[in-house]
Amino acid sequence: MAWVRNLGRRGDLALAAAGLALFGFGLAELYVPLAPYGDEGSDLTALPGGWMAVLTVLLAGYCLAVAACTSYPRTAAVLAGACFTAQIFTPVLPIWPVVPLLALLGACFGCVAVGGHHGPLVAGVSYFVSYGIQATRSGNQDWVFIVFVALAVMGPAYAVRMRRAQAERLVALAAEREAAARADERLRVARELHDIVSHGVTAMVLQAGAAQVVLGSDARQARESLDAVQEVGRDVVTELRRLLVVLRGAEGGPERLPSLRNLDVLLAGVRAAGGRAEVTVNGDLGKVPAAVDVSGYRVVQEALTNAAKHAPGAAVSVSIDVGRTDLRVRVVDDGPGVGRRSDGGGHGLTGIKERAELFGGTATTGSRGGGGFEVCVDLPLDANAPSLSGTGAPA
Repeated sequence: MAWVRNLGRRGDLALAAAGLALFGFGLAELYVPLAPYGDEGSDLTALPGGWMAVLTVLLAGYCLAVAACTSYPRTAAVLAGACFTAQIFTPVLPIWPVVPLLALLGACFGCVAVGGHHGPLVAGVSYFVSYGIQATRSGNQDWVFIVFVALAVMGPAYAVRMRRAQAERLVALAAEREAAARADERLRVARELHDIVSHGVTAMVLQAGAAQVVLGSDARQARESLDAVQEVGRDVVTELRRLLVVLRGAEGGPERLPSLRNLDVLLAGVRAAGGRAEVTVNGDLGKVPAAVDVSGYRVVQEALTNAAKHAPGAAVSVSIDVGRTDLRVRVVDDGPGVGRRSDGGGHGLTGIKERAELFGGTATTGSRGGGGFEVCVDLPLDANAPSLSGTGAPA
C-alpha cells in the first residue's frame, strides 16, 4: 500500500511500530489469555477456530488503522470504527480487550488532528456509532462515561488541529510576504535601472546629435560634445557597476550614492545639450536622510531627462527646499507641456510618484498654466521613512 512505501518520508515509522506492538499484544490477549474475557467470563481457548480467525483479522484491521492514522486519518477512523462494530457481534465484545478501544481512540485522535475539513465529523461519527452499538448490545449504557472519554481524547486532538492550522496560516502569510517583498525589490531595481540608463542614454543621444550638427563647422564644439558623451557613458557604467555590486550582496559605501549635493553632472548635461539649467537650494541638505536624499536626486534626474526629451533647449529651473518636516523638490521648464509624458511607453513620471508614495509623500506632475511643465515632489524628513537599500531606492 502507498502508506507502506512512504513510511520513511512521512515520518510514520513510529506509528507503524506502535501498530505492530498493538498487534503483538493483541495476539497475546487472544491466544495467551491471562484472564477470562467476555461478558460471561468465557475462556477464549474454548472458542471455535473460526471465531479466533475472525478476531485475528479484526485485530489486524485495528493495527492497520493505528499505523495509517496520520497518512490516511479519515480512512483509519472509519476502519477502526468498522472493526470495533464488527467485533460487537462476536463472542468477545471489543470493550473487554485493550487493543480495540486503544485503536479506536488513537484513530479518532489522528482524524480530528490531521483529518482535514471533515476530520472531526468523521471521527465523531465513527466513535459514537460504534461505541453506542457496543453500549446498547452489552446493556451498559453509561453515556456519561462515553462522552467523557470522547472529550478526553478529541479535546486535545482539536487543540493540535488548531495549532497546525495556525502554523499553516503563518507559513502561508510568510510566503505571501516573501513574494510581495520580491516583487517590490524587482520594482525598485527596475526603477533604478530606468533612472540610470534613461538619463544617461538621453544625454548621450543629445550630445552626439549636437556633435553631428557642428562637426563640419565647429570642430572644437564637436569635440566638447563627444567628450561629454564619453563622460556621461563613464558615469552610467559606474552607476551600473555599483548596482550590480549591491545585487550580488556586497555593501556599497554611502559616499558612492547619488546625492542632491552633487547635481553638477546632471545640470552640465542639460547645458551641454543646448539647454539652460539653474538650481536653487534653500536649507541644509546635510540634515536630509540618505534614502530621501537619493530619491530626491532620482526625481531631479528623471525630471531633467523628461525635459531633455520633450523640450530640448528649454530653460530648466530646479529648486530644492529643506523644511523642518519635509523636502520639496520642484523642477520647472518653459518648453511645451501639453500632453507630455516621460516617454511614449515609459515609466519615469510613474516612478517619481512611486518614490513619493514609498515615503508617504506626494508628487504632482503636469503642464503649467503659463506654459511649460512642472514636477513637484514632497518627501517627509521622518525618522520612520524607509531605510536606504543598496540600489539607492527606499527599502
